[in-house]
Amino acid sequence: MRIKIYALALAAAAFCVGLAGPQHGDKPQAKDGDEDIQRKLDLLNKHVTHGAGGAVPEAQLKEYARAAHDFAQAVAPKDPVKFVRVFQAAYNAAVEADQGAAGAGHLRGMHAAQPPAPFNTIDPLTALGNMKLIQGHETQVVGGVQTKDFPDCVAVGAGDFWCCSGTLVAKNVVVTAGHCQAGCSSRVFFGTNVNKPGKVVKVKTAVRHPDYGKGGKHNDLTVLILDEDVTDVKPRAIAKTADVDKAKFVRVVGYGNTNPQSTTGFGIRRLVDVAVVTANCAGKPDQHKYGCDAGLELVAGAPFLNKDSCNGDSGGPIYIQVGKDWFVAGATSRATDVSTRPCGDGGIYVRLDQYEKWIRSVPGGKW
Repeated sequence: MRIKIYALALAAAAFCVGLAGPQHGDKPQAKDGDEDIQRKLDLLNKHVTHGAGGAVPEAQLKEYARAAHDFAQAVAPKDPVKFVRVFQAAYNAAVEADQGAAGAGHLRGMHAAQPPAPFNTIDPLTALGNMKLIQGHETQVVGGVQTKDFPDCVAVGAGDFWCCSGTLVAKNVVVTAGHCQAGCSSRVFFGTNVNKPGKVVKVKTAVRHPDYGKGGKHNDLTVLILDEDVTDVKPRAIAKTADVDKAKFVRVVGYGNTNPQSTTGFGIRRLVDVAVVTANCAGKPDQHKYGCDAGLELVAGAPFLNKDSCNGDSGGPIYIQVGKDWFVAGATSRATDVSTRPCGDGGIYVRLDQYEKWIRSVPGGKW
């Protein structure tokens, strides 16, 4: 059944064609006529087929992503800030109308439509990066989908619960976040859903970085030495410094929550592509703005975007692609200082290349 997306008309048209007036810092834009607005909405609607609610299949989400891309391209082909905002509103409205509630699942709640942020709060360079990411990945569901790929991404937990994510980097070594060490580091899960059958391996020792939380640095890493070797999953190689330094986007993978309030969705492996804001947090403005550690951390994502990691993704991998191969570049640590919600406004990731020597030095690892 094909339907008009009235939520989209309200969410996208109002701010992308000036119906609410220009925001502070915006150049006045000529208003499109009603016929042109309808033409652009029809361009989106012709691609969108709505189901009966509930979880939206991955193939359908891809259609929404393609359609939202086409709509944003028609409305704002040369304005990165508006392009990204229009794309986000269109995609959110389409999925929300189909879904009606949570269920599609993704990292930090992409499917939950959010009020648009004022234009002047969006960094144009960040918007340009996200615009290029969307244009280059229009057939990739932007915002997070369940995945069977990246089996080296594991859930990390203790007792009878799971609470973090991690990455297998050697046959008996998993890297996770330092803040997961206390109370969430006695076992790991290999599989796509912690509520379904998978392989559980006990942790022999959990070693947190000796300078965790010291000297003004976070050093937010823990190395888990497993009780047995893993022979059916290939460990992920750590990315080289030069490749991380020039990364334009990262692929975030984890088992975490899926809404901006970080209350639901934990337990299923999902992925999302997010544009890099700063690869090494080298400049003092970045350090002050985002709260990242110079030379040791990477920042990806931005306020309003709703493409992010969330609670439960802590310690989980971010990957970069070099040629045809994917390498683990970092571990999820925390939200940025500019975040206004628990999830959805950008994240900080510990660069593993900067800690590889220490990771390999932890006793018991088999490299």
